Amino acid sequence: MINRNTLRGALVPLVALTLVACGGDSGSEPVTETSVQASANPKPGSAQPGNNSGAGNGSGDTAPEVELGPVVPAVAYATDTRTENRDPFPNIQPIISDAPPSCAPEGRPLASGPSCDDVKAASYYRDSPTTWLDAQVFIPEHREGEKLPVILHSHGWGGSKLTGLPEQPYCEEHLKPYNCPVNEGGGLLSMFGQLDDVLADLHNSGYIVVSFSQRGFGDSEGQVMVMNPYHETRDAQAVIDWIAQRASDGRLPVAVDDTGDFPLGLFGGSYGGGFQLTLAALDERVDTIVPVGTWHALEQAIMPNGAVKGGWGNLLCLLSTGKSRSPLLDEACTGMFFPFIRTRDAVDPTGEILKFMSQNGLHYLKSLEVAQQPFREGDAPFRLRPIDTLLIQGNRDVLFPLQEAINNYHYLKIAGGDVRLLSNQSGHMNPLANQVDGTTSCGGVDMFKAIRIWFDVKLRGADESLLEQIPGVCITLDNEKALIADEVPGLNFEADQAMGLDQTWRSFHMDIGALRGAQECQTIYDVPAGERKVLAGIPRLRDFRVNGDLVGGLGVAYMGVCVVRDGQTLLVDDMLTGFIPGDYPNHELVAVGEALRPGDKVGVMAFKSQENMNFMSTATVGQVTELLLNGFSPGSGLPGSTVQGLLDPLQGLLSSVIVNAYTVSGEIQLPVLESELLSQRTADPYYGTPENFNQQPW
Repeated sequence: MINRNTLRGALVPLVALTLVACGGDSGSEPVTETSVQASANPKPGSAQPGNNSGAGNGSGDTAPEVELGPVVPAVAYATDTRTENRDPFPNIQPIISDAPPSCAPEGRPLASGPSCDDVKAASYYRDSPTTWLDAQVFIPEHREGEKLPVILHSHGWGGSKLTGLPEQPYCEEHLKPYNCPVNEGGGLLSMFGQLDDVLADLHNSGYIVVSFSQRGFGDSEGQVMVMNPYHETRDAQAVIDWIAQRASDGRLPVAVDDTGDFPLGLFGGSYGGGFQLTLAALDERVDTIVPVGTWHALEQAIMPNGAVKGGWGNLLCLLSTGKSRSPLLDEACTGMFFPFIRTRDAVDPTGEILKFMSQNGLHYLKSLEVAQQPFREGDAPFRLRPIDTLLIQGNRDVLFPLQEAINNYHYLKIAGGDVRLLSNQSGHMNPLANQVDGTTSCGGVDMFKAIRIWFDVKLRGADESLLEQIPGVCITLDNEKALIADEVPGLNFEADQAMGLDQTWRSFHMDIGALRGAQECQTIYDVPAGERKVLAGIPRLRDFRVNGDLVGGLGVAYMGVCVVRDGQTLLVDDMLTGFIPGDYPNHELVAVGEALRPGDKVGVMAFKSQENMNFMSTATVGQVTELLLNGFSPGSGLPGSTVQGLLDPLQGLLSSVIVNAYTVSGEIQLPVLESELLSQRTADPYYGTPENFNQQPW
């Protein structure tokens, strides 16, 4: 959701504002043109390396061969805005969405536009003003008469369209950029940081790339609705309409049929991943999607179980400051600005913000399907269509954890289609909590190579046997190892039994007092001596209860899975799940992955506050202040110990006032397996020598 170019510059101002308020790796051979072979039944209209295919007729027949003309140079241009004609072609209409620029939430006098309650009505679009959108078109070098597939791309939160594609950064002369170790093991947002390079490689390999700015960002009009299917999704459909019309006019070398269908894939990360899911669900012209590091239910990702990730809320609001935002988004940002706000009820006492957020994601469409309601008035009840999807997520993503991708995976799998899930050691990271990105591979599976294979097969008719290199489910365990399976552990009882997942329920009970400091890992499972296990998937809770409160009813319990190893306590994947006080008969913690060693002790931990939830309500004020001082005066920051000593009295005072003492109890089923499907990136003497998918029997 966050644009990688804006995060570094935003962290220090965020800390300042909050304080003022008091509160790819190498080693894999790249996919080459010679490896991309035409399949027996390519998608109609798809370009195929090695032959002279033209447009299909939309009926499934293979397109007739055509003679290709001379080479046409690559070209890139921006589409027109309301105030400026920018594209190089005469008489080309700009991209105009019939979704209105804004809507008026009931009871919000400062809002303008049609009522937000009328979004399902046809008149909402017919009788409302339109929204102009801004996009950049990149047409690669190609032969005259050749028809190319299209990748539709959009940006991270706080960003805008790509105005240029990066030059390919070859690590070695023969290697493509997705094999380069960019930021590997020590960078910030390495997963998102390499997506532009992958996009440039796809473009150079024969894909048209259209990158557009979401409403309210860049030069696109309209108010930011976050990712509303009646606004942002409708806008994206207007971009597809525009591409189809330009293809019909002969302005784009794309094979389009009389229904406006053409080979189309969606790509992007974070916010640029969020637009893909609802768009593909609502527009059958989308053939395949690759969402990277995005969400399923925005309200659950930001406000899990009634708790609030206040620090991330502050950061997202900061990155959209100065943009045209929905009044409800402004209201949410105002509520989240106070750094010790922990619960949804404190931010949103009327429930209007929750209603606003709940529309922004695939979960909204799922809720329509469950309730047998239509997406638009007069339509049949919504039902998700099969969508070929490659989901990529970071295990240690503390904004959109792996659980969000698993929830998308589950719903998409039920609908049918080819759906696969890869995770890695990157994502939305919090450097204030000393998080550092790890590798972007999933064991021996290279994420960027997988993306290229996926698009080549789904859009260019490459041999489907290439998909054998992409597992159905791959959950990273550390920088080198991963679990490969046909299903996510903890998601399906029958699959769990087949994988040999430990079905034992284990009890726990913890009292969390008012004092700050390190918490104890209450261990409930010991890895037997001489055995190796895998902890991968969804930890399940039953009869779970949170008792206790903060003054004013704002208490929150933060729960995670821990491992005690060699005398050190590790919070697995830095993952915590927030719970407001109450009873949870059947629930779950967010999914995790860890390679367990003989003698490891696995258990649960509970926190009263933590950096990944509320950046400023923790014991890191000294570190944050040092970062702040260094940010304003490089090289002149005080030593961390000195600053911490100065601020300890303040922290002691805050700890005595902001009491978050509670008791948690219940039973947990840990996703522990004895699976033999272990994948490794490189040889490891502890686990053996990799071979084939790098799977190793233990």
